[in-house]
Amino acid sequence: MPLYETWKKLFQKKEKKEKVDSLKDIQAIIEFLEDNPKETAILRTSLKKLEELEQEFLVAADRLKAVNLETQAKILDDLLERFEFYQNDVAISGIRLKKVADEFLKRARLEGLKDLVKERKDNPKWKYYW
Repeated sequence: MPLYETWKKLFQKKEKKEKVDSLKDIQAIIEFLEDNPKETAILRTSLKKLEELEQEFLVAADRLKAVNLETQAKILDDLLERFEFYQNDVAISGIRLKKVADEFLKRARLEGLKDLVKERKDNPKWKYYW
């Protein structure tokens, strides 16, 4: 074997297959969804306050508009931060669900359920076009 090939084998990065723990991922998604009503209630409350301030701004005297906008800015700061966290949590849950689905297909293929795997792989939902 040429020296180059020996060096290549010694220093080549080996791909590590990520171990998928479907049960852990499913539990994490459930936990996120259980916390979801609390977070959406907070978001709805802040949005209602923002809505009221926006309505007040439309009829406010000029001297009150600056105060109104400063109050809106505080609410928007909080909303933007909360929506960022919320969006990240949803994205992470989506990634977990995709891993669970991929692991499911892998296990189904190993169990010989070729028709089921083919049917799911042809389905746009299972290709994660969402």
